Amino acid sequence: MEITPRKTRINYSKLESSKVLFHKGANDRRIFHYTSVGGLQGILEHKTLRFTNIHYMNDKDEIFAGLDSMAKELGASNEEKKKFHSAFLSQEKQTFVCCFSIEEDSLPMWNYYTKEINNQGYNIEFNDKKLVESILRSNPTLDGCDISFGIVDYSKDNDSAYGRTIISNVPTTILLSFAKLFLTVVEGEGSNNKDAASNLSLQEVEKLMADNQKRLNALPIYFYNGETCSFAKDSTGDYLYFIKRDYFKQEREFRIVITVPNERLGELKEAGVYKFQMRNSILVPFLDLRFSAESVKGIMISPTVQSDLVEISIRDFLEYCNFNVADYSQFVRHSKVPVRF
Repeated sequence: MEITPRKTRINYSKLESSKVLFHKGANDRRIFHYTSVGGLQGILEHKTLRFTNIHYMNDKDEIFAGLDSMAKELGASNEEKKKFHSAFLSQEKQTFVCCFSIEEDSLPMWNYYTKEINNQGYNIEFNDKKLVESILRSNPTLDGCDISFGIVDYSKDNDSAYGRTIISNVPTTILLSFAKLFLTVVEGEGSNNKDAASNLSLQEVEKLMADNQKRLNALPIYFYNGETCSFAKDSTGDYLYFIKRDYFKQEREFRIVITVPNERLGELKEAGVYKFQMRNSILVPFLDLRFSAESVKGIMISPTVQSDLVEISIRDFLEYCNFNVADYSQFVRHSKVPVRF
């Protein structure tokens, strides 16, 4: 039996001749990628970002936080929860994540990313829409992959707003389908008078569905549709990738997620996109993806760096990397966190 590819997957041939559309009401967002001086150099010089395999992230509970939240909403037993974990991990795809924060000047984030010599840290400001679109257009090897982006929800005691919304939306969709099917059968039998109770039931289900759709639309997560080259909400989207444990809530994370079918990994390797790096004595798989310079909106220097020479060096390096900056006084900024190191 031939399996039809999901419509969510990137279709580069359509993308080349189409405008990327974003869900109505999805305002541009400023997002910030905190990094070390070495990370800053590599990102700006090569105009690439690393998307790390989700199983190797600093949160060892990645994915499981989302699965456990869904399981709680469904009232699943511990045994059923284990089966959820096993089934999800056995999927023939790999998921890669690039992380940002919606906090422009966060002391916890500075503390985490200023570990190198002289405690130098930076964050790179991006426009989320421009960055996502530039990743799509700059990496034709992602053809056949999925991409989504949005803000992470932090689950305490496996209680996630994303989990509640998605689980509540699924049974309503099924109910609505059955209700409409029932009425179609009734009408098909030549009945001119619909049963009032059935009609009321359909109205109630449709109202419930509409209410759930409003809650779904309120979630700040967008999934790409390869057929229409657009980002929108999706009741069947992989929201699991956007749920983390409450311990990480100070990150206020925004992330871009790339899901790659296993059969695509060989081609990504040949293209020099799928790679490994050594980190803490572990070989970590990642995707090295290009982006356009126009999506970068600024650089912030951490509070741990006091030298004016650092700002000058950043300006010189931006020119070396062919960034077209109109006003360096606005583009390169210093943290306002009043801390002494």
